[in-house]
Amino acid sequence: MIMLDDKTTKDETYPTDAFPKIFYDLIIEFNKSLNYPIPYSGTAILTAVSTVIGTSVKMKVKNKWYEYPSLYCCFVGNAGTNKTHPINTFFEPLKNIDAINHEVYTQQRKEFNEYEKLSKQDKKKVPKIDEPILKKHILNNFSTEALFKRLSENKRGCAIISDEMVTFFETMNNYSKGDQIGNYLSIWNNQSTTVDRIGEPVPMFIKNPFLSIIGGLQPRILSSAFPPQKMNNGFFQRFLFAYPENTQKQPFNDNDINESLMNEYNNFFISFIEKNNVVEHEGFLNSKVLYWSEEAKQFFINWNLENCNLVNEYSGSIKSEILTKFDNHLLRIALILQIMDNSQSSILELKAVENAKKLCDYYIGCSFKVLEAIQSPNTYLESLPENKKKLLNDLNDNFTTKDAIIIGEKYDIAERRTKEFLTDSMLFTRLKHGYYEKKK
Repeated sequence: MIMLDDKTTKDETYPTDAFPKIFYDLIIEFNKSLNYPIPYSGTAILTAVSTVIGTSVKMKVKNKWYEYPSLYCCFVGNAGTNKTHPINTFFEPLKNIDAINHEVYTQQRKEFNEYEKLSKQDKKKVPKIDEPILKKHILNNFSTEALFKRLSENKRGCAIISDEMVTFFETMNNYSKGDQIGNYLSIWNNQSTTVDRIGEPVPMFIKNPFLSIIGGLQPRILSSAFPPQKMNNGFFQRFLFAYPENTQKQPFNDNDINESLMNEYNNFFISFIEKNNVVEHEGFLNSKVLYWSEEAKQFFINWNLENCNLVNEYSGSIKSEILTKFDNHLLRIALILQIMDNSQSSILELKAVENAKKLCDYYIGCSFKVLEAIQSPNTYLESLPENKKKLLNDLNDNFTTKDAIIIGEKYDIAERRTKEFLTDSMLFTRLKHGYYEKKK
């Protein structure tokens, strides 16, 4: 059991029994044959199904509170621990669909370009051809503008897959590219977003943005991936972490995959997309709504009361902020499990909520485990850039902002970056305006 101080415990064993049979069988099968760590497979499947559902289904929690099943997920493990393969495997159905859509789009774009070359008179002689839209579920390499364009065009939503998540996070640390973290916070909340672009008189408006994220990190770079600004604004708190106890590379074995299981998995995605098209009519999506069963609602009420008590006990800490987000996580995971069990369901059943709770127990434990690693003094100090290590070393135990700026200039750290560095609550205590103390 993972101890959350002396207040509660969370099970560190990944609850595979929370999954409907076909998905459970796949998780076990890939663990036996290809050494896929069970928490990685389960989390990859949840995120892939989250993506195919997108905005096609939403859960009505109560009036004015709806949840779509978007998830931000991160695998933590050493190099060689099969972080990437489970993602590629369980997103394969969506990648195959994207490949087909890309071929269709390429042909449509060619026909559209030929049409655009025609004169006004010639256009009147042929059927009008509208500019095609690329249907796409998965994003890998993209600019911020491209992300919003895809979210605007694909009403169902998209998923970001980042093999090495630290690269993805470093992009968001580039302040010259604007408040990217703020964008991802809003999208996680499915808040409508307006994007103003130079040269475009009409801003891009995305009423129902849907995005899931998945990728991997090595334990040694957790601190650099989640620096203080991401801890303080709630970005870290929105992630579900899969962090197995055993992250060592496993040897080759002679077990083969049961192909029929993967075929059945593929068919789930194809069938769901065919039966659940997402269209917009008069500004509203045709999302199907899941409603509570009475038993499920009462279970959630009881769980929420316990979670509220924990949030209040940890009040003022990052742990409190993590637990607060699990109100959303549990509902989203329950929605996903319900659709996995019965894709045509319009009722959120007790079983889905109970199993979502099992999964949330695991993810809460992992979030606390990751937080502990990030807040470990040695790990955190090691993650600092060399010039900031030197700045920290040269500072007196008590110092002024001016002192820090002068030392920072010696190591080519801009004044703005030095002031930003001083807001790191893990390293410094602000005594009063302009005066600081180094933490021991």
